[in-house]
Amino acid sequence: MQSLLSHLRQLGMQVDVANGLADARSAFFGSGGHDCLVIGPDVPPGIAAKVATSLREVDPELPLACFQAPPARTERRSGDAVLGFHPSSRAGTGALLRFLQALRLR
Repeated sequence: MQSLLSHLRQLGMQVDVANGLADARSAFFGSGGHDCLVIGPDVPPGIAAKVATSLREVDPELPLACFQAPPARTERRSGDAVLGFHPSSRAGTGALLRFLQALRLR
């Protein structure tokens, strides 16, 4: 995820990195919300589900992109994406950039 993170920041995107539910909630509330939630392939499914559920309780329209199967018990919405590539690959970076370009910024 580090190469993808660097690439997004070079493009001028603000990216918060969280290492658990408390970090995710702190970053979300500290910035006043986010345009989307991206879940990396190395995030344990239980943590991914808790983060997605918790943030969507606050922002029900929060778009979600996953580099893995969507978290269990997480409602999938039409704007959500499952990115079936590794995030450090050109295909993974391209898939995420296409997802981000399609977002309606809030």
